Amino acid sequence: MSDTNSFQSDNLQRFIFDNAPIRGEWVHLQDSWQQILIRREYPVAIQKILGEMMAAAALLAATVKIEGRLVLQIKSTGPVTLMMVECTSDDTLRAFAQWDGELADDATLAEVAGEGSLAITIEVEGAKQPYQGVVSLEGDSIANALETYFQQSEQLTTKIWLASNDNAAAGLFLQQLPSGDQTKEEGEEHWSRMSQLAATVTSNELLELGAGTLLHRLFHEEECRLLTTTELSFACSCSRERVAETITLLGEQDALDLLEEKECIEVACEFCNEHYRFDTIDVKRIFSEAISTEEASSTLH
Repeated sequence: MSDTNSFQSDNLQRFIFDNAPIRGEWVHLQDSWQQILIRREYPVAIQKILGEMMAAAALLAATVKIEGRLVLQIKSTGPVTLMMVECTSDDTLRAFAQWDGELADDATLAEVAGEGSLAITIEVEGAKQPYQGVVSLEGDSIANALETYFQQSEQLTTKIWLASNDNAAAGLFLQQLPSGDQTKEEGEEHWSRMSQLAATVTSNELLELGAGTLLHRLFHEEECRLLTTTELSFACSCSRERVAETITLLGEQDALDLLEEKECIEVACEFCNEHYRFDTIDVKRIFSEAISTEEASSTLH
């Protein structure tokens, strides 16, 4: 593998080993992570976990290769009631967290999430039902929980390293593949060596080094080959039109009754914190257009 000093953030780099049945991924998020942080101020402990989840979602989405979206979600009995990260097949990311009360900066995952669970949901466009796997947050990190998920649900030996701070979020993913032409013992020997080399990575290296430099530092004596690179970005799918569709579900009279209590109906997107406001004129227009659409769709041409 040729070394490179160029640093590309908001990228995911795939790689393989020519002499071993192992694949890997590296991801580094900066601008997309900053887009999350400027929209809502999170406690330091939550920020760290959310950043790690964001890097993890990008890594996992790259392994499933679907048209749709992958969602990582924590539900807990702790101060954090909900944490969610979404990565789409359009290579976009978004994330948010809900919590109650004060949290120490160095609060652990257990202290933040209590007896929580981590759900991995994969929604494929056109499929009737999403796939969902759930693993308890018994380990001391998001990486440990995901490694348990792969071992239990996918029967794939996997190692994950995650890191985040107020500047960036990053991750490294290593997964053992079927041995192929090699014996099982040879495959296990390769895995033991590669995973031990990868385990020497530090959080600072993940957050500060580019893919070429980091992988060369970890595997410079191995036949590591870089594959495709994917550019990632922040994007939110919320819109005024989608919120308007939600308002129609209230029914016109209930929506108008709500307006009598307040000057307007205001809805804030949990992900991007965009606020949408609808006054009486807006609401009447929404239902008028909805009726027109229904009449047009029921008319035979």
